[in-house]
Amino acid sequence: MAKIEKLEDLRVWHEAVNLAKIVWKILNKLPKNEYTLRKHLWECARNIPGNIAEGFGRQYSRESKQFYAIASGSLNELKSDLYLTYQICEYISKKEFEKAKNQTETVGKMLTGLSSTVYKAKQKAK
Repeated sequence: MAKIEKLEDLRVWHEAVNLAKIVWKILNKLPKNEYTLRKHLWECARNIPGNIAEGFGRQYSRESKQFYAIASGSLNELKSDLYLTYQICEYISKKEFEKAKNQTETVGKMLTGLSSTVYKAKQKAK
């Protein structure tokens, strides 16, 4: 396993950025008058890699875990909004929805792993 020394070494951060790219493409398909939905989708999507970055930059495991938990909360909000965008508003196709949903699940699993790994690693360092 490669040593993680900088943010760009975190695979979960890259996957979260990829999720934001998927959401960005979805935003371009939403009507301009859907300002609130568009804004919330984007805020959630950009908060996920942002909070991963914030957590990575923290010295103590408790702080890191808090930011990873916030990222996880934003991820779940995003997933909920994607369901609304697909099932209720019908703005995106099933294929687009599945791609975004699968990416949220990938990021979610990785976030869970990151949180527990960071905690264990920082406990050993004490």
